[in-house]
Amino acid sequence: MAPGVPYWPPYAYPMPAPQPRNGLGTAAMVLGIVGGVLSLAVIFFWLSWLPALLAVVFGVIGLGYVRKGLATNRAMALAGVILGVSGLLVSVGAGVFVVTRVQAANEERRAEENAARARADAATQADNERAARERERIEAERRRAEAEQETTAADERARRLSFGQSYTYADGLKVTMAAPTPYVPSDSVSDTPKNAKIIQVRITVVNTGSENVSLSGSGLPTIRDAKGNLVFTLIDGSGRMKILKGSLAPGEEATGLTAYALPGSAADRFSVQFDYGLGRLRKDVIWSGSPS
Repeated sequence: MAPGVPYWPPYAYPMPAPQPRNGLGTAAMVLGIVGGVLSLAVIFFWLSWLPALLAVVFGVIGLGYVRKGLATNRAMALAGVILGVSGLLVSVGAGVFVVTRVQAANEERRAEENAARARADAATQADNERAARERERIEAERRRAEAEQETTAADERARRLSFGQSYTYADGLKVTMAAPTPYVPSDSVSDTPKNAKIIQVRITVVNTGSENVSLSGSGLPTIRDAKGNLVFTLIDGSGRMKILKGSLAPGEEATGLTAYALPGSAADRFSVQFDYGLGRLRKDVIWSGSPS
């Protein structure tokens, strides 16, 4: 510097103050508000946790800036942290609630399905049991019908006899037809067919039961020749004919005697039918054979 020249020291310019870094604190509060609002709607819990978590992260960083003097919005950053934590808690709680409800709903659904399956199984089992009982009933009915048919057939066979055999009805009436014998009619019989074979039919009935039995409708047997034609009784005035009638006391016996003229062309084999009983209980006994 030249001598005599005045010296002035350099002028110091003031440094501008740094701008506060308040962006993270603001973002934390905004995200905290968004997370809190979303967490209040339970169905959006799965969306609220992310802004709430970001609010906590940004708020903590913002509070760090405030402690370092780099930011001035401590309240906003702190609010963001609080709102974020609250949003996270509510989101977790809502998640637990939803998961619990879903599990409970699944349990209820499974319980209802199991109950419905059990009811269906019970109904199926009941149907199977009813079907089995119905099959058993039908089978029992079939066996009963077959037994009845067999009993009826056996009784039918038992009532198809040869001359000289006997049959006993359920009430104890025993009926027997003796072998037919030749019969010579009295002179009072004038319309005897030519070449006819005249026979006498003897039917004996005995009451072997304990009650009186009625012979109503059993007086005269029905005779058919070898061709199946009816043969009518001879009216003989000799008094030798006897017709079964009245009733029989227990142990009592009666005999019916009738005579018939069998046509010569149909006298090889004939049948004698005895009917006894009332209504549906009426049964016949049929003897058949040669008049010999």
